[in-house]
Amino acid sequence: MTLRTERDRLKAQLVETRHMRELAGNHPLMGKAYAAREQEIESLIQELPLGGQEAKTVLFFSGEPVQGSTGIDAGFVGRVLEPFQNMVMSDYAHRFHGVVGKRGRRSGEADSRLMLTALPRGSFGLELSKADTEEIFEEDQLADTLAHVTRLVEATAESDEDFAAELNETAPRVIQSLKSFLDVVSSSRAGLRLESGDNRCTINPEMASEAFERVSATITNSEEIREPGVLKGILLESWKFDFLTSNRHKISGKLDDSISAEEAAELNRTFFDKPCVALLERSTVHFRNGNTRTSHVLKRVEPDITPSTSKEGP
Repeated sequence: MTLRTERDRLKAQLVETRHMRELAGNHPLMGKAYAAREQEIESLIQELPLGGQEAKTVLFFSGEPVQGSTGIDAGFVGRVLEPFQNMVMSDYAHRFHGVVGKRGRRSGEADSRLMLTALPRGSFGLELSKADTEEIFEEDQLADTLAHVTRLVEATAESDEDFAAELNETAPRVIQSLKSFLDVVSSSRAGLRLESGDNRCTINPEMASEAFERVSATITNSEEIREPGVLKGILLESWKFDFLTSNRHKISGKLDDSISAEEAAELNRTFFDKPCVALLERSTVHFRNGNTRTSHVLKRVEPDITPSTSKEGP
């Protein structure tokens, strides 16, 4: 059960308790008992902070793969959970390890692995929770990732503009898994309610089909470019860089996953605020509405060996 679901349950109990207290009137026992219960429920609601996040998510499905609240097609479950897990792992690697490659293993996979921990009723739900690890900080990080994934799915179903806005902090590999996830949901004529903490989105089968078409129409083109300029710094904690091109254009982005922490520190020492050439991977995302978004990954920095020119005398 997510924080939002628990809060909704307590609010329903509070309404019922208040109604019973009014019916009890001035009864010396029942009136006091219901008043005490009302205060207890109000305290429990206050202990659940608004906007809370948790390392847990619930996917409620409806539609053709589901038989009421009693069962769900096992084949559908297998097909839909794999891209969802991949989406979470890719977003986690991008957010908290700085990089996520186009393929292969991702950093922090063990810390973002989800376990099927319950089958809540209400259509048919699949509760996924963080696998137990010895790390103490990953729970908050995974909670942040699950909140972002929920917002991303919701934005995808809303409009081209909402989808484009949510992609500002989304890696291309996340979008690949999002497309696969929506493909399974839409082709199965399923409805979805996705919850994590206080985040919730609800998609009917028609919205799922529209969301899949929206993601499918998004095209990403990548190319390698060389830019002369000045390295303005690399932040090792966030794995981000700033670069000022020779024509005074600022480029910011992520470091490539092939660069180690030692190499990144060496780049700072060698090239900070000095003329150099950056080898970059430039990715341009073309949306269905005609808008574009460009991002950069720094792959390498080299000395600028371009011969300097000087003005000759008469």
